[in-house]
Order: sequence, then C-alpha cells, then structure tokens
Amino acid sequence: MEIEEIGAKMDALGLWEILAPYNWAVKPKGTVFPYFCSVFKGDGNPVKVRFMMLEGWQTLHDYVHTRVDRNFAFYSSPMEMPQLELVVTATGETKLFRHDPGYMPQEANASQRALAKKILWEAYGVMMRVESDRELPMKFASERSIFARIENSDGKWEDAPLEIPPPRTYVEKIVFSKDDVARAQDLPVVPGESMEVDFRMVPGIMTNEARPRCVYELVAVDGSSGKRLVECRVSADPESGLKGMWESVPVRVLKAIIENGKVPGCVKVVSGRVFRMLRPLCMELPFKLSLHDSLPKLNG
Repeated sequence: MEIEEIGAKMDALGLWEILAPYNWAVKPKGTVFPYFCSVFKGDGNPVKVRFMMLEGWQTLHDYVHTRVDRNFAFYSSPMEMPQLELVVTATGETKLFRHDPGYMPQEANASQRALAKKILWEAYGVMMRVESDRELPMKFASERSIFARIENSDGKWEDAPLEIPPPRTYVEKIVFSKDDVARAQDLPVVPGESMEVDFRMVPGIMTNEARPRCVYELVAVDGSSGKRLVECRVSADPESGLKGMWESVPVRVLKAIIENGKVPGCVKVVSGRVFRMLRPLCMELPFKLSLHDSLPKLNG
C-alpha cells in the first residue's frame, strides 16, 4: 500500500479533532530516534491537517514547549522542526515532506518515503484502535512515559512505554563586540525618539541553492516617520542553525543604532522572542524596551 493510500485511510477515520491533543511514538527497528506523531490542524485553504512525525526527544520537548509558549527558544513554527510530515489537503490529496530547521520543506525522497510508510502504517493502526479506546494514547502516562509502537529485531511490532527523559537546559548566548558597545555608548540618547523592530520569516522567499534555505528579515523603522532604518535579510547558517541566527539579532540591532548615529529613547517590538533577545542590549544602552500587540509602521 502506498503512502497516499494510507493517508487517505487515516483521513477517512475522521479522528483528527480527537487526536489533536495527543502525541505518541513509533520507532522502527534500525532508527536512532523515535518519531513522535502529532496532529496539527490547518485552515483548510488548502491544508486540512498536517500529520507530523517529529524526529527525536528534543524535538518533541521543543514542540510541547512552543505549544504552551510560542516565544520559547527559537522555533517560529512547528514547520521549522526536524520531521517527516504528511499533508492532507481539503480536497483529500496527500503529500509527504521532509522538514529541517532553516531549510524549505522538500518532497520526501525514496528512503524517506520508505521510513514514513512504516511509521504511517503503525500510526494508522493506532488511530483505528483509538476509535474504540479513546484513552489509548495516554496508556502509559502514569508511568511518565509515552505510548509507543516499537518494532523488535525480528520485525514484530508491540505496544511499549517510552520513558520521557528530561529536556536539555535551554541557554541563549548573546555576545556583543566591546568596540561596538563603546561606540554606541558614546552616541547621544534621544528620549523622544523610538525605533520599532521585528525579526520574522519572509513567506514565499528562499535562497537560490540546491537545497533552498528559508529567508528571514530584520526590519527596524523610525517610530514617528516610519522611515526604514534597517532592512536586512538573512538565512540560518548551517553550523549555528536557527539558534545562532536568532542570537545574532541583538548584535545587528546594535550595529543599526550605531549606523543611525543616535540611541532612541524607546525600542518597540511585537514579538516576545525579539523582546527577550534585545533585553541584554538594555544592559548596555539606556533605552526603554516595550512589547506591543501591533506596530503598523513595521509593515509599511
């Protein structure tokens, strides 16, 4: 049975709403990581649902954290997380993608499809069992474990608990050039002026490479006139990844302040993550940092 047929059978069960709160694992033999199955509903235009197969424990921890706090760590969307993803559209069409942080999703290759086929078939089996046993995904919750389907060395599958390990401590490291800080501290502070800042992914734009990367944009405008002070597009470096890219944001803002020749009395942001990233800069420069629901001039 092909992946598309399995996807159609999963969709026909009509269980997406019921499964949305749960995560469960599938671990084929020979794989280093378990894959965690999770349902992420789309808006129906055109995506009806995304069936995510998140790769490894750390990815699951990050996913759970970002579901609670969308500004946690450095993922702007679950779509940035390492995973295989089955997309089901409103018309019932299904497609399989591979996602990696900082890169555009790509249609899965032959080896990825072979792995996903095993995971999806077991996931379909779990879904059919959930029809009659709604508590199945929580079967091992009292043991601080996730319900899993695990393939043994002889190729047989069985239900088993996967004990939840503690997540790694998340630490951000933001380092400013001493020379840049000194130059900025010598600039005049203008209490009545403000700078509005945001950093976000640019939809529909990618790098021109064999494996295209996502493009992100740092935008800063004058809070009064709306004049663009910064418009800088970047992609995640393969070595430092998304985390390194986000940690570079305050460094870029510091350089923008230097180029502008003055320190604004207030820096305004619309993202809790950007707010967190810029807080270390407040220790170097005497501006007020504030978080707002919207800043229309940033989209001008």
